[in-house]
Amino acid sequence: MAQEAGDAAPALDMVKLISAEGHEIYISRKCAMVSGTIRAMLSAGQFTESKGEITFPDISAPILEKVSQYMYYKTQYSDSTSRLPEFNIEPEIAMELLMAANYLDC
Repeated sequence: MAQEAGDAAPALDMVKLISAEGHEIYISRKCAMVSGTIRAMLSAGQFTESKGEITFPDISAPILEKVSQYMYYKTQYSDSTSRLPEFNIEPEIAMELLMAANYLDC
């Protein structure tokens, strides 16, 4: 799953996502590209985000972590022809997660 702060992240194949609280999550660039919003930020060469570090001031750490888990899930099972395992979402975070997923386009 996503790696937390303190782990070294090679600039080319990892992206650092920073939550509203400053929690850092490292995710593979391939998985991050599941998000249309992140893909656009990384491809726009003139912004800080294109360097592989993106801050989300409105997304809390637990929600950003769950979104990261989903990006790995989607990448892992995108070409699967068998039945997919369930991606569990706790009911108490469902609404906040839906809003974040909508913003991130994933």
